[in-house]
Amino acid sequence: MKFKMFIKAATKFKNILLLAVVLGVFLTTQNLPFFLIGAAAYIYFMYQTLTDPKFVKEFNADVQIEGIQELNEECNRLYQNAFRALPGGMRERIRNVYKEKQALVMYYVQTNSDPIKQSIVEQALNLVIVYFKLMMNYNMRIREINSVNAQKFIERINANKKKQEFLTNPKAVEDLQRAVELDEKILERIQNQKIELEMISSKLDYIESAILMFKHQIVSNSNADPIVEDIDNVINEAIALDNVLTSHRNEKLRL
Repeated sequence: MKFKMFIKAATKFKNILLLAVVLGVFLTTQNLPFFLIGAAAYIYFMYQTLTDPKFVKEFNADVQIEGIQELNEECNRLYQNAFRALPGGMRERIRNVYKEKQALVMYYVQTNSDPIKQSIVEQALNLVIVYFKLMMNYNMRIREINSVNAQKFIERINANKKKQEFLTNPKAVEDLQRAVELDEKILERIQNQKIELEMISSKLDYIESAILMFKHQIVSNSNADPIVEDIDNVINEAIALDNVLTSHRNEKLRL
């Protein structure tokens, strides 16, 4: 950040013009004292530029615009990847979110002079990015859970319980009981993960509604101050959910 600011100050028109004059005169006359004085003047004017509140404000605005452009490009990239990978129903969901994102960006292009709304658009883009990542992770987790045949564990549990009725060897009974308990734990884990996925699906619905609400409040020129914190909260929730899914996917069932 500081390096970018330094380069922008160094290449500001009045400063670069001064440097060009100093270098031009020095190359023509080889007057070293003049060059040293000119260099000192250039450094002084650069310092003046760096401490100028107007310059700092313009630089921060440029940085924010660049950041929003980068976030928008990231949104577009994730959307394209997700659209290719997701099934039909999920495609429709991310398509709707993408349309809302596009509307926000178009609005931003028209009203990028409002720093508060700039900040909200920036955060809303962060939310869209997290949403696309979460949806991709959610879809992969669903496929993994659905690929597990829970019925085979139920049948094996029932079969082993019946076997226990005919066994007389205590060691054999104990081993069979362990097998039943392991299968029951796996079934419980599968059921808990399905419940968790239902909860995350509801959270995705909530995020979609939140994006719509943020867009409406910005476009309708409602008071934007209170929703900045709301966006932060939604983003943090979405990131937490995505981390949960990633953690579970890394520890996926090996059945």
